[in-house]
Amino acid sequence: MTGPGAVKERVQSRTPDEAEWVSRFGLTERFAHWWTVLMVAVALGTGLALGDDEAESGPLLTVHWGAVVLLGTGLLAALVLGNTRALLRAAAQLFSVDRRDALWIRDHVRRPLGDRDRHEYGMFNPAQKGLAWALSAAVAVVIYTGIRALSAGGDDAAGPHATAVVVAAVLLGAHVFMAVVNPSTNHALVGMVFGRVRRSWAARHHGGWLDDLEDRPDEARRDR
Repeated sequence: MTGPGAVKERVQSRTPDEAEWVSRFGLTERFAHWWTVLMVAVALGTGLALGDDEAESGPLLTVHWGAVVLLGTGLLAALVLGNTRALLRAAAQLFSVDRRDALWIRDHVRRPLGDRDRHEYGMFNPAQKGLAWALSAAVAVVIYTGIRALSAGGDDAAGPHATAVVVAAVLLGAHVFMAVVNPSTNHALVGMVFGRVRRSWAARHHGGWLDDLEDRPDEARRDR
């Protein structure tokens, strides 16, 4: 059953808690996020501390490379042992561009400084997707240049690796700023910690995702 009547029936059947809050991320997605942030932060932090001396052995270098290995191991474990469907769905939405994102890009190209139409974003808005793409690419470059630096004895690729580490650290800092400091976006942190956000916030910032969720309530519950 769909249409206005179905929507009205779902709204009336909500408990007071469901009326105020909406589920956003399940345990698997939250684990994958926090594990990624932690391991990337450790890898970047130890990389900055090592500087151009990565050829030298020591505990710091061990932690540096151990964080990279654990990053992949943890994500693989989440994929195999956790809610695979929910994790893949969230990743697909984060790293894909849909019609709503295309409209956002079109409006910003046409009117970069003027008033723009407000579109109902999906689970992630274009800025979140762009930062995710940039940070993922930076981390990939960090790993690639790190392997080259290690293979070359810390000489040939140390400079590019150090640069990539700094760029990735800046992007990670931007992510932390938007999640913790920026008042218009920091409520998203609640969703990544507790798995749910206020319905009013979701309607204002991710209205398209909220509409999709309410159109497919049974499917959304299976993904949790």
